[in-house]
Amino acid sequence: MTSAYRAARILTMNPGCPEIVDGCILVDGGRIVAVVPWKDASGPCRDLGDVTLVPGLINAHAHLELSHMSGMLPAGRGFEVWADGLFAALRDQRVCRGDVERAVAAARNSGTCFVADVVGREAAMVRSVLEAEGMGGHLFRELSGRRGLPDFSAADRPGPWSPSVHALYSTAPALAREAKGWCVSRGLPFSLHLAEVPGENELFLGRGGEFAEFLRARRILPKGFAPPGMSAVAYASELGLLDGRTLAVHCVHVDEADIGILVRSGAGICLCPRSNERIGVGEASAAALHATGATLCLGTDSLASNDDLDLWAELRAVRALLPTDIPLWDLLAMVTIHPAKVLGLAGEYGSLEAGKRAVWAVLPPDFTEHP
Repeated sequence: MTSAYRAARILTMNPGCPEIVDGCILVDGGRIVAVVPWKDASGPCRDLGDVTLVPGLINAHAHLELSHMSGMLPAGRGFEVWADGLFAALRDQRVCRGDVERAVAAARNSGTCFVADVVGREAAMVRSVLEAEGMGGHLFRELSGRRGLPDFSAADRPGPWSPSVHALYSTAPALAREAKGWCVSRGLPFSLHLAEVPGENELFLGRGGEFAEFLRARRILPKGFAPPGMSAVAYASELGLLDGRTLAVHCVHVDEADIGILVRSGAGICLCPRSNERIGVGEASAAALHATGATLCLGTDSLASNDDLDLWAELRAVRALLPTDIPLWDLLAMVTIHPAKVLGLAGEYGSLEAGKRAVWAVLPPDFTEHP
């Protein structure tokens, strides 16, 4: 049976029909049948009032396994201090289901319909909570170290998932290539933290520094690590890790050459501005990236480095780093059509049009510009 939902305005993120004033979304079986002007609809409807509807939001980078760490770690003192606090907290306490349930429910209530979540040993719990809360999710099973890929064929991993690597400073190049190759062979997305930390480029260029010493002292560098003599982004490209199905997360410490590499690769660049500020790793060059036409996405990261998992708050943070005349379309693309494309979800999420899932969010009043 078809249901109808009326709103004062609908921003579809469909280039063929981007905006409908006094619009209606027709839904049957959880799928959109049509998005039309209200005058063209028929039958009873639910009037949602004087609101603007947009596609359900996609969080391109989160760590739901850290949902028990809200407010626990030091802020603004740099990555090394934050990471040591994280390691200590993980030794003392494991996340419980209730923590994840509260985090997912809050994200859903703020308009998020899908999350790309990085998981470790609590993957089954995270998937179970996402399903129970009615939220879509792609789980990135994070790898590090030197060992080869686990026997994924024998694993029970319900729902969409694929391997990812933590970072190039914590993962042997052979393992990173193998994980990416596994994803490529199956047409699945891949993710890695890239150029997040001050000193990361210096490490790969062989210049040493505080971050390099931190990694060596805690035995995070893979055994036999040898600096490749290039930036983190250039190294990722050299290893064949960057393409249109890769989410390169953070990308704070990039120069013009690095930005060129990222844009030419077609990779999705996932910015996490509030997490970067909370930890104290710097500010991403959002304006320079946007000016190149990069495929920008947004992630909240975790409650260990953020106040909440609200993508509207993240969008406000990145908006402050961009030109004041940036179109609303470009902002919304970062949490709708861009992550949908990189994650392979364009047939299901990212825009409001016939055949896609009937999930939407209400545009907050402070996002008032026309697309």
